[in-house]
Amino acid sequence: MARLRVRLVVTADDFGYCPRRDEGIVEAFLAGAVTSVSLLVNGSAAESAAELARRHQIPTGLHANLSEGRPVGPARHGASSLIGSEGFFLGKMGFRRAVAAGEVILAQVREELEAQLSRFRELLGRDPTHVDGHQHVHVLPGGQTSSWA
Repeated sequence: MARLRVRLVVTADDFGYCPRRDEGIVEAFLAGAVTSVSLLVNGSAAESAAELARRHQIPTGLHANLSEGRPVGPARHGASSLIGSEGFFLGKMGFRRAVAAGEVILAQVREELEAQLSRFRELLGRDPTHVDGHQHVHVLPGGQTSSWA
């Protein structure tokens, strides 16, 4: 009878948020404590983080973000259900409230996530190894689904 082989995957998210955080994540990867990272493509250090991932051959996924910072897609150029008046995402709780109120337009979510995937490909020259969500955005919607149709 074949033995089942179990592999533990430890992913460090928010890669690309800032250089100091990225340095710690790379140290953890090189020490064997972390096995992969999730890149925040709209982070202030996304470009340098992508370079670190390439240099150290770190398995890298996309850390999909709809709650913090500025969008990378069409929403950055004008009115969108994803951003506030200052051009930033609504924040974790603001986004959750907008989803629950049925105010988030699915087409805009799709555009932003496609733009983030495209940006990931620009930065790393390949597809992500995985996709997860910043501030657990991947578990939404938890409210009304009529606006998501």
